[in-house]
Amino acid sequence: MNNDHRTDHGLTDRTSERPMPTGTTRGRHRRSLLVGASVVGLAAITAGIVGTVAGSPSAAAHSGHTMRQADQEQAMLATAQYQDVEVAEAAGWTSTIETLGCFQDPLRGGMGEHHVNGSLMDAVVDPTKPEALVYELDADGNVAGLVAHEYIVPVEAWTSNEAPRLFGMAFHRHSTLPLWVLHTWLWKPNPSGVFADWNPAVRPCPSGVPIFGVDLPK
Repeated sequence: MNNDHRTDHGLTDRTSERPMPTGTTRGRHRRSLLVGASVVGLAAITAGIVGTVAGSPSAAAHSGHTMRQADQEQAMLATAQYQDVEVAEAAGWTSTIETLGCFQDPLRGGMGEHHVNGSLMDAVVDPTKPEALVYELDADGNVAGLVAHEYIVPVEAWTSNEAPRLFGMAFHRHSTLPLWVLHTWLWKPNPSGVFADWNPAVRPCPSGVPIFGVDLPK
C-alpha cells in the first residue's frame, strides 16, 4: 500500500504514522485550547450555513446499522492503548472539555468528552486514526474510559458533493459545527446502534462540567 492508494470508501488512506508529540501537562493543555478554539472559530465563520446540503444524510440514518467484525477489530486494536488517556494525550489527542464541554442529549443519551487530534483534521480518514476519541466521564468529572471513535472531516476540507464515507456509512453534517462526522461506539455497546451519535448507556455529564450547547462554546 502506498500514499496514492484509495480506499473503497473513496478517501485517501493514511499509510504512515503521524508524529507523536510529547510535552508537559501544561503544554497539552495549551494544545487543547488551540484545537478547541480552531473548531469554534470555524463554527463562527460558517454560522448559518450548516443546513441541509446535497448528499448530506441525517444523523438518524446512522441508527440500526451494524459494523463488520473485521473493521471493528482493526479499529479497536489500533486504539486499545488509548484507554489510558495519558497515552492518548502523549500521542497527540487533546481534551476539548474547556472549549467545547461535555456532550449529552436529554432525550437520546450521553456522549462524553472529546479528545481531538488536530493533525488529523483534513479530508483523509483512516479507521485506525480517528480524529476524535470520545471518553465517558465519571461522577467526579474524571475520564472513566474510552467509549467511542469519532471520525471527522472539516466541511471546508471536503470538496465532493457527496458525503465522506467509512465502514460503508456516509458521514453526516454536525448540527452546529462545520464538520462531517461519524461516530463508532466500539468500546461501549450502544442500544441505538454502533453508528448513532448518542448512546443511552453513557452516563450523563456530571455536575460542574461545562455542557456543549449550554455553557460552551462561547
